[in-house]
Amino acid sequence: MPSRVIFFGTPFIAVSCLKALLDENINVIAVVTKPDMVVGRKQQIQKSAIHIFAEQHQIKILQPKKLEEIHNTLVDLKPDLFVVCAYGKILDEKILNIPKYHCINVHTSLLPRWRGGAPIHYAILNGDKHSGVSLMFMTKELDAGNVIYQASLSLSNRETYRTLYNKLSGLAYQTLRNKIKDLFKPNIKSVEQDVTKVTFARNITRLDEKINWSKSATIVDQQIRGLYDEPIAYTTYNNINIKIYESEPTSESINGNPGSILTLDKNGIRVICGQSTSIYITKLQFPGKRPVLVKNMINGNHPFKIGTKFSY
Repeated sequence: MPSRVIFFGTPFIAVSCLKALLDENINVIAVVTKPDMVVGRKQQIQKSAIHIFAEQHQIKILQPKKLEEIHNTLVDLKPDLFVVCAYGKILDEKILNIPKYHCINVHTSLLPRWRGGAPIHYAILNGDKHSGVSLMFMTKELDAGNVIYQASLSLSNRETYRTLYNKLSGLAYQTLRNKIKDLFKPNIKSVEQDVTKVTFARNITRLDEKINWSKSATIVDQQIRGLYDEPIAYTTYNNINIKIYESEPTSESINGNPGSILTLDKNGIRVICGQSTSIYITKLQFPGKRPVLVKNMINGNHPFKIGTKFSY
């Protein structure tokens, strides 16, 4: 069976997929990942997770700023298959036409729900009960190709972005191991996406991170969990931006001005939300400080006072 594969990916979840290929003895002839980042005051080079993994396994690494830069290189490598997972750039039609067989994308949602760059965040932000992994043919339209196979899982009621990310990484690994050898066949059965059910998960912006206390406690809690631990929801108190790591909605109905601090005790900072609801903030972070549990903070020095408000 031919197995000349070029893999495209960047973050940790892509490592799970590449590992699946190697564990199935697939011949990965090259890895394409985004250029290394320069971070911090010292301008240190930060390699992507997939770059580090590929180096450890002595796989050829390509890091173009634009894919057109390596078009001829990709052609010369004579790949049978492209496998893509969270690469971070769109493959145009010229690139998609290179492999002998197919271009396959491993997408972390149950398509057609949550096409786009932030499907895991959006599953939590919108209170989804299920998520999963889709193996799909790639087309020039983002995440619009026919679906070859899907594997699903149920979300817990306290799921966070990080816990779901880890679960889907494991599911992607197992799914790719189970199905990779089928993907070299010239004729693979697939299903068109129902365009009437398409939803989009655009990349998270700074605006998405700020808590709107006029929303219900359920929505606020979903936002906090959906952005934990990347990039983290935040609120503003006395002109200071405070990151909110953990929360717990309450079941008791309460009236008052959204954003107002109702109580401050070992249960957390109880904040009034919209629709006569409230929520406990149980873990937070001040600028330049480490995250702290509210129960460990309340007897020390802190700025919070009952009756004051978080702005939104």
